[in-house]
Parts: sequence; structure tokens; C-alpha cells
Amino acid sequence: MNDLEMIIKDLKLEVIVLEKNNKMLKEHIDALVNDNDRFRSIDKAHKSINGKLRLRLSRLEEENKQLKDTNEDNKEIIKDLYDYP
Repeated sequence: MNDLEMIIKDLKLEVIVLEKNNKMLKEHIDALVNDNDRFRSIDKAHKSINGKLRLRLSRLEEENKQLKDTNEDNKEIIKDLYDYP
């Protein structure tokens, strides 16, 4: 009977350890879920900002092209003025 009592005691202790381990793992999972939610929010914000930056970049590229074309036209006008007899 003594061996049986010892086995029961060991099993009870093992149950306590496993319950504590289970609790720790659940807390860890909850923390990971919270981190994942936060990272998704950050990702969504970055995608939004990235879309706005792409739009702005496209506009700036178009403005740059227009300025270049204007400068080319001005360059020709200035050249013609200096070459005028």
C-alpha cells in the first residue's frame, strides 16, 4: 500500500506541474495572439501608407516629366534667342 500511495502522490504532483505548464502555455498563446493582432494592424497601416506613397511618387514622376519637357522647350527658345541675328 505504501508504494501505491507514493505513486498516487507522484501522479498528483505531476498533474499539478502539468496544470501549471498548461496555464503558462495558454498565457503564452494569448500573448502571441495579441502580438499577431498588433502586427496585422501595423501591416494594414503600412499598406495604406505605402499606397499613398506610391500615388505621390507617380504624381511626382509625372510632374518631373512635365518639368523636363518644359525645360527642353525653354532650352530651345533660349537657343533661338541667342542665335537670333
